[in-house]
Amino acid sequence: MANLSETYCLNHPDTPAAARCATCGKHVCEKCIVVRNGVQYCSGACADAAENSVGRVDAAVEAGRRNAARARLRGFIILIILIAVAAGAWYYYKTHSKEVDSFVQKSGQKVQKGLDASKKSIQKSVPADSKYKRDREGSIR
Repeated sequence: MANLSETYCLNHPDTPAAARCATCGKHVCEKCIVVRNGVQYCSGACADAAENSVGRVDAAVEAGRRNAARARLRGFIILIILIAVAAGAWYYYKTHSKEVDSFVQKSGQKVQKGLDASKKSIQKSVPADSKYKRDREGSIR
């Protein structure tokens, strides 16, 4: 990018540039500079565009803050619900421990029966003279 002292005004090609527009970056001389809030622009249109964009950026930042606050609240509510469910499960187990233990034991027995049945089914489906079966049995022994 050219040094400011080597450039000329966009509107006055024979006048050296004194500043660059904060919005579009065009070079302007002392006569053409529009200053608003201490910032230099090439025209009122660029100054207006900068002011409008500041409002949109501020609105977007504020919306981001609100969304982050909602996400934190949602996470906190989910945490409270999980703690309540865990406490309810603990209370239920403490008050019905015999039934729960019996249910867990019966479920374990059903799972074991299912595993045994699956194992027998697989053993029946693989022929006794299968090379695969011989290899597997040989590697186990």
